[in-house]
Amino acid sequence: MKIIVEKIIMIDGKPKVDFTTEYGKSSAKWAGEIPEVGREYFVELEIGESLVIGTTLNPCDENKFAIGMKLDAVVLIGYLESIEADGYAILRLGDSIVSIELKGVILPGTFVKVISDEVTLFDLEY
Repeated sequence: MKIIVEKIIMIDGKPKVDFTTEYGKSSAKWAGEIPEVGREYFVELEIGESLVIGTTLNPCDENKFAIGMKLDAVVLIGYLESIEADGYAILRLGDSIVSIELKGVILPGTFVKVISDEVTLFDLEY
């Protein structure tokens, strides 16, 4: 996913970044070297928790990709492409995919809203 870093906040010695994408603005933890404000990065987005259907992942009537914030949590609206029997699933956010782990039952092939405060960005360095 392509982002532009708008602001860096150090929390307990670790960077958290405010960023923009073509789908909206949000804030997440940053893994690796501290990024530069105003620079464009291509990142992998990782959700560091199992998502619970009906709590942190829900069907969504909005059929468009989006990223934002709700209090201190990242909100993603994406297309749930596939789910394996072990709960491993693929969430599409535009041209990017996000690997997620689900607890509960939901059918793929629909837009969903994810809310998580365990989101980390990894610079793909290209």
